[in-house]
Formats: sequence, C-alpha cells, structure tokens
Amino acid sequence: MKSAVTLTLAVLLGATGIAQDRPSEAAGPDAVPRTPPLTLTPTEYNHTVADLLGFPRDGERWPPRPALADTLSPRRAASKGVFLPPPPPPVWPWRFPAEPGTGGFEGIVQGQDPSSYQVEELHLAAMHFASFALLSPTFFACNEWRALPRAERERCAWASIDRFAERAWRRPLDPDERQRIEAFWRTNLAAGPLDEAVALTVAGVLQAPAFHFRVERGDAGGDGPTSWELATRLSYFLWDSMPDDELFAAATAGELETRRQVERQARRMLEDPKARPAIVHFHNQWLGTDDVLRIAPARRAFGPRFGIEPELETARDDDVQWPAILGPVRHSLKLETELFVEQTVFGGDGTLTALLTDHRGYLSDATAPIYGAGVTRLDEPEVTRQIEFVAVSIGRKEPLTLYPAEFPRNQRAGVLTHPSVLAVGAYAVQPGPILRGVHLLERIACMELGTPIQGAETALPPDSLAVDSTNRERTAAATAPPACASCHRRINPPGFAFEHYDALGAWRARDNGQTVDASGSLSLPGGETLTFTDGIDFVHQLAASDRVRDCYALHWTRYALGDRIDDDAPELRSIQRGFRENDSIEELLVSIAGSDRFRAGRAAGDTAGDTR
Repeated sequence: MKSAVTLTLAVLLGATGIAQDRPSEAAGPDAVPRTPPLTLTPTEYNHTVADLLGFPRDGERWPPRPALADTLSPRRAASKGVFLPPPPPPVWPWRFPAEPGTGGFEGIVQGQDPSSYQVEELHLAAMHFASFALLSPTFFACNEWRALPRAERERCAWASIDRFAERAWRRPLDPDERQRIEAFWRTNLAAGPLDEAVALTVAGVLQAPAFHFRVERGDAGGDGPTSWELATRLSYFLWDSMPDDELFAAATAGELETRRQVERQARRMLEDPKARPAIVHFHNQWLGTDDVLRIAPARRAFGPRFGIEPELETARDDDVQWPAILGPVRHSLKLETELFVEQTVFGGDGTLTALLTDHRGYLSDATAPIYGAGVTRLDEPEVTRQIEFVAVSIGRKEPLTLYPAEFPRNQRAGVLTHPSVLAVGAYAVQPGPILRGVHLLERIACMELGTPIQGAETALPPDSLAVDSTNRERTAAATAPPACASCHRRINPPGFAFEHYDALGAWRARDNGQTVDASGSLSLPGGETLTFTDGIDFVHQLAASDRVRDCYALHWTRYALGDRIDDDAPELRSIQRGFRENDSIEELLVSIAGSDRFRAGRAAGDTAGDTR
C-alpha cells in the first residue's frame, strides 16, 4: 500500500509523466497555452467530480464513504464544534479553502494563486473521491463488474479508466498519455488488490494538471481553441462544471465551429437545471452575499426584535439565545436572495430591470421580524432547504422553510434592497453608508475608487447606540475634511440612499428619533446624473442606466473568459449594445458565448471565420 500511495503522489508531482499536460498532436509538440491556464475553482471542482461519477449535487444522496477511502486517505476531522465531538464531514462537497479572487469573483486568472495548503487539499480530495468510482453508476464500461472473472474485470477496469480519463481531462487522450496512464494502472495492479488499483489510478487522473487546469493550446491552424477546449469553456461558463455527453458529442462532430452552433448549445444549456446554481453563484459573487453568513449584528441593538432581552443578566452568563437566532437568520437571508435571483432569471421577466426593481421575493419565520408588517405571503410553493450552523459550540443541522411573498413597494425593490446585501454593508449596530456606497460604485457602476487614505477607518463615527444625531449626519461630518471629501462626494450619496435600512436591512422611517433623509445625487461616468429621493427611487434609476447595464455585462464577460478584459474593448461594446437594447439576461449570456472573443479569443477587428 505504501508504494502505491507513493506512486500516486509521484503523479501529482509529475514524476510518472501523467501530470504533464502535454500539447495535443494537432497543436504541435512545441505548442504553448494560447490563454492563461485557469484552475478549477472549489465550486467547479466539486460539481465536476459529481458529474464525472454520476452522483447528484447533494451529499446527502451520495452513498456512504467506502471503507477503501479510509484506507487510502484517513478521514479529516471536521471543524464544526469545539467542546463536543463534531459530526463527520459530508462525503460531498469537499471543503476547499476559498480562492483569493479578484473584484469579488473567483475563476479569474488574476485572482488564482494556489497555496501549498490548497495543493494538499487537492491530493486529499482526489484520494477521497477516487474510491467512489467503485460505487459510481456511470464509471464502469461493463455490467456487474464484481461478478466477472478476474481477467474480464481487469479488461473492463482498464476500459473504464481510459474512458474516465478522457471525460476528466475533457478531451481525447493522445497515444503517449494513454500509454503512461496504462503503465501507471499496471503498476498499481501489480502492487495490490484490484479495487485499490482502480481507485489509485483514478486518483492519479484526478491529480493531473489536465484535470485541475483548463489549458487551451488551440487547433492546428492557431486560429482558436479546439472544439473540446471550446466545449469546456462553455460548460464552465454556464454550468460551473464539465461538458455533458451532448456537448462532448458536438465537439467530436465539429459542431461548435460557428457562432450559430455555439449559441444553439448555450440556449440548450441554459434550459438545463445545472444552469440555475451556476447563474445564482455568479450573482452571489456580484452582490457579495456569501458574506452574510459572517455578519455579527449586536444583541444589544437587535435582540428585542427577535423577542429576547438586549443584554444578558450577568456578564458571566453564556449567550445561548442570540447565536441560535442568528444562524437561521444568516442562512435565510442568503437563501432569500438566491431564490429571488433564480426565480427572476428563470421563471420571471429574466431582465436586469426585474432583478433591480421587483418587489416580490421570499422570507422565513427566522427573518419575518426583519420585514415587519405589510408583507403578503403568496399562494405559491414553499421551499425547504437544509442549513448548517454553529450555536453554543455545537454544529446544528435543520430544515429551513422559505415562503414566497410580496413586499411593500415603498420598502423593497430588487436585490439592492434585500437584507442580505444591506446587512453585509453594515456594522454590528449601525448601517455602513460608506461600505454600501463603495460596494455599489464598484460592483454596480464599475467605478474604480482606489485605496483609502491611511487612517481613514479611524475617522469613522463610533458604532454605538449612544448617539445624538442621525447616522447620515455623523458620516457626513466624519468625511467632510478636505482629505476625505474628494472621494466621499461620490461614495456617500449612493450609501445614504439606503439609510431607510438599518444594519440588518429592516426598513425604518426614523433614525435616532429624526426622519430619515435618503435623498441625493450621483454622477456616473458617461454623463448620467441620478437625482433621487430615497433608495427605491435610486434603484429604479439604476435599472434604467446604460452605465449599470454596461457594468453588468462587463462582469459577466470577464467571468465567462476568466480574464479581466479591458472595459473599452470593441468586442465588449458589441455585447453591451445588445444588452442595452433587450435587457435579457439569457440573451446577454448567449451573446457572450457566441462572441468572437469567447469562441476564439481573437482581438478586436479579427473577424475571420465568423461563419454564421
């Protein structure tokens, strides 16, 4: 066993040759990547493994971890809980460290910087998932593998590994690669039992750079990616996962060569259920709502809203109530926005306007105190999801039910007024208009603000309940000095637009006994000036803004390419013009997939081969 594990580690390091991502024969022996190699993100890795093995994207529905996995890769200790033994980690997904990212997004080459810890986790994950190949409904190329005679089992196992490697590496293997994998398989077969040989060889395939990296070496003519590379680019754009059989078949048949062929596949893929979590995942990054799971509102400010006293009876008491309340609240806020995005894009108008202005959404019993009176529950299906959180150092797992609802039009309009977005832009007690303003300018309007001056944070007003003016007045005074004012003339107005929302995103008419002033004016690059009375007025004007539409399209294009395309690139302008006209998110994604830049990576002006 020790020698087999050592061999698998050697694969990761490239000693056997399997880990060398060799250029295709079509590209020539001296070919180098045409584009920077992209690493699979944690989300992409987990989705790809599930699709490779034919298991659902729900760890509860996977088979139990095989005993062989404990032999090859001892189980990691879970991190949940402190004083009591924690439950074992799920069999899927693997909990990797988050990518550093850039501009809030993962999967962009400039933000991918793998650490030694991440490399170790990739090894552990491969050893863990490889054993599941023996339980996979799709791995073996024969029926009843275990019932076959030994010689037939070996032949079937090799045929299955060969097929698995092509799917895992998302392209045909060249003869040299196949020979090296087969040699590795034979070495593992001679070193131990057949089950172990299969699992170790699969682990080697999963540790090769050809699996971890999306490398594009291009076709023989150097005009663009191969059909297989384009299929991979398309699938990770719209599914956060590997191509399916139909996309592989299109690549094999040369049916991804024209704009129309690619757009046809993109439309098919957007109708597939796998597109939904991928589109939601993009919006989580765009809005920064994953961070809502880490918000820490103060009990002294919000405890009474949820029916508990603002303070503990004595300083020695453990606070068991507030963490138990916050766990479901955090998860509900995140899920409410995810369900809203999914419903709007796939079941509603499907436009950016609806995403920014629709007053329908979801809530749960946990978040009902945030929304208050005036909410109308709709006679539509409820959604129940399992959530996990820690309270009193104990990991908990429980169902959370969310209800479709309609919110008052003067209080909610689209995702920017969702408590998940507003709570991320806040402190423990008070709202953070500067945080909210910066987020809006950078993510929604694509304005570069630069780095704050040294010591800027120390000038902020204290986050306290003991105040004698409004939050807006205190923030305006703190940012009035000349060294601050030049930037805060732009930052403060969009932040102040949401002063009707407290630090948990609840709507309020008054702040510290005074009527909330959420009016302001914002000048956007390109000549647009938005003058508004409150947040609802503001988001409706944002929804009509060309600058905002262009910014949204820019984020999507960079995300699709995995690269920071210049915001004045001519090929981007064509995509943005189309989105200004139709406002359809689906059509935007299809237009990106069909663009020259996506299909071939050509620079502006090179339209050769753009056959419709």
